[in-house]
Amino acid sequence: MGKKKANGEYNDFVDGEKLRDNTEIRTSLQGTTTTNTLPLDHDQKGSKKPGNSKRASKRPRLTHFLCLPLVTNTSREQFQSGLKTLKDDLERDSLVPAKAVRPPGTLHLTLGVMSLDNAQLEEAKQFLQELHLHRILRDLTQRRVAEQAAEDGAISENLNAAAMPDTDALTINLEALTPMQSPQNTSILYASPIDSQQRLFPFAEALRKDFIDSGHMLEDSRPLKLHATIINTIYAKSSTPRGRKSHVKETLKHIEHKISPHHHDGDSADDDMSTRQGHGPDAKSWMRFDARDLIEKYKDFTWAEGVRIDRIQICKMGAKRVWSGGKEGEGEVIDEQYEVVFEKGIFE
Repeated sequence: MGKKKANGEYNDFVDGEKLRDNTEIRTSLQGTTTTNTLPLDHDQKGSKKPGNSKRASKRPRLTHFLCLPLVTNTSREQFQSGLKTLKDDLERDSLVPAKAVRPPGTLHLTLGVMSLDNAQLEEAKQFLQELHLHRILRDLTQRRVAEQAAEDGAISENLNAAAMPDTDALTINLEALTPMQSPQNTSILYASPIDSQQRLFPFAEALRKDFIDSGHMLEDSRPLKLHATIINTIYAKSSTPRGRKSHVKETLKHIEHKISPHHHDGDSADDDMSTRQGHGPDAKSWMRFDARDLIEKYKDFTWAEGVRIDRIQICKMGAKRVWSGGKEGEGEVIDEQYEVVFEKGIFE
C-alpha cells in the first residue's frame, strides 16, 4: 500500500452521519432560526428563554445528506485492508474498542445535511438531476489552471487543451489520521482527502452553495471540511444489558490511563446519547482518548489511492447493516451502508 503524503486545502466541516436508532437527532451544526437552518437554542424571536437555559428549541429532524461516495470496485479492497490493520492495532493496545472503526461501506465525503419531507426530497432529487456537474467541474478546472498560470507568469496563449488537466477524471487519495478535536482528547479521527490538482474542494464547495441557495440543504455558518470518518467512539458504546453495567466498567479500567478524564462510563439504556451531538469538533461521546501515538503511527498511511470521484449522492440518514445471508438477520454483519435515494454521475 502506498505511503505518499501531501497537503490538501480545505476548511471546517459538516458531517452527514447519524446514529442507527433514527431517534431525534442533535447535531453540532448551528445557524439562525429560519426554515432550512439549524437553530440555536433560542425562541422564535431570537431571544433566550428566561429560566430555561437547559431546554433547547426543537431542531429540525435530519433526514438525508449530500455526499461524494468513496467506495468503488477498486477502492473497497484498499479500505478493507487498511481498516483491518487499524482494528488489529486497536485490539493489541486497547486504546479504543475496535467497534469505533467505521465499516468500509460507510466511507464518504459529506457536503451537507438535509431535513426533507417526501415532496421536498423529490424536489431535491430533481434539482440534482438538472445540475450540470461536468460543466461545473470543467469551469473550475479552467479557472484553476488560469490562476496557476497567472501565478507562474505564463502566457495565456499557452493554456491550450494539452495543458489542461483531464476534466473527465477527479481522483484523490485518502491519507493519515486527523483528530476532529484536540489530539490528546478526541472522539473522532478521520482520513483527509488529498487532491494534487486542488479541484475537489472548490467543486464540493460549489455544490454545497448551490444546494443551500436553493433551499434544499440546511445552512451552516462554518466553512466546509471534507473528511472521511475512520474512528468515532460514539459507535462503540456497549449494548450490554443494564445488569452487567458494572462488568463493563471493570473491563474498561485497564485503559483509563489512555482515555481523557472528561469521558464518563455509561450504556445505551442509561443515557441520552442517541439525541446528543456525536459528530464534529463539538462532538459529545461516551469516550474521548489520547490519539497522539495513533496519529503519529498513521501520519504517512494511505487508506486508498487513486479513488475516482464520479458521482454525487443523496443518502438517507442512518447506515444499515449488510448481512452475509443477503437478508436482515441472516448470517453475520459484514458491512454497513447508507441507503442511496438518488445519485447522478458527474460526467454524464
